[in-house]
Amino acid sequence: MSSQNITLMKNKFLNKLTVGKDPSYLPFFRITIGLVAIIDLITMGDDFKLFFSKESTILPQELSYLFTEYFGVLNPLYQYLESIELIAFFYNNISWIYIVILICLILGIFTRITALVAVILQLIIFKSFALFNFGYDHFLTISLFYCFIFPVGKFYSLDNKIFKRKAKLKYNFNYQNMLRIHLSIVYFFAGIAKIVSVTWWNGEAVWRSISSIYDNLFQIPPIILSTVGIITVLMEVTYPFIMLHKKTRKILLMMIISMHLGIAFMLQLPMFAAIMIVWNLTAYFKDVFNFNLSTPKTEPV
Repeated sequence: MSSQNITLMKNKFLNKLTVGKDPSYLPFFRITIGLVAIIDLITMGDDFKLFFSKESTILPQELSYLFTEYFGVLNPLYQYLESIELIAFFYNNISWIYIVILICLILGIFTRITALVAVILQLIIFKSFALFNFGYDHFLTISLFYCFIFPVGKFYSLDNKIFKRKAKLKYNFNYQNMLRIHLSIVYFFAGIAKIVSVTWWNGEAVWRSISSIYDNLFQIPPIILSTVGIITVLMEVTYPFIMLHKKTRKILLMMIISMHLGIAFMLQLPMFAAIMIVWNLTAYFKDVFNFNLSTPKTEPV
């Protein structure tokens, strides 16, 4: 590959955007991710204690994080809290501290610091019962980390009011395309994994997913199940290519959002669906919201 082609690719994906591009996707991402994280924790209600508490967990807390890759960090942390007799305070209050930090993130108060603290607390809490984690939890970790490295607090934040900053930003990195690349990789390889499985072509995978929740859905005609499976595979595999073109982007975006809404209601996985929808809306913000919330001038990040 020639150096000219490499330069073109860099300009396409990673170089600065032109002045005047709407940065509204940055505060949108910060606010929606914070809200999703808070709603997820609150909706767990009393069940949260079954996963994260000293005495009431489904499995002993020590076993829950025994096989996680974070054991080397979590185990010394819990041993230290035991030694200073703060383990009870930790279990009783860390979730509330986490919520307060997420509220600060939403409001944009010391945004980078609160985003970093939110990542750490999210890992401590949810990796303490890693056996019960699924795709949503990993996406939430990545989302909070992106809130830390992206300048999400540069717009519509209390930081601007407190420190009397002007909402200006020089785009020396294409943050939105970072999400686009990430989504393209996720969907493409998820589609590849489905391609090699015959159950997605004959509808069995879809049937298994919904029949475990709704017994009456056993009666859905196989042709419908097969069609849904094939459409899902095709959407995911072609996602990186179709989303490159503006003429086809909106159509696939609506289909992807509809798919995740179906996952939310049919498979009862609303938080996973919500975070995937947030990512898609953020990555293609201008294709969904046809207005500018600000007109930034240039200034180093």
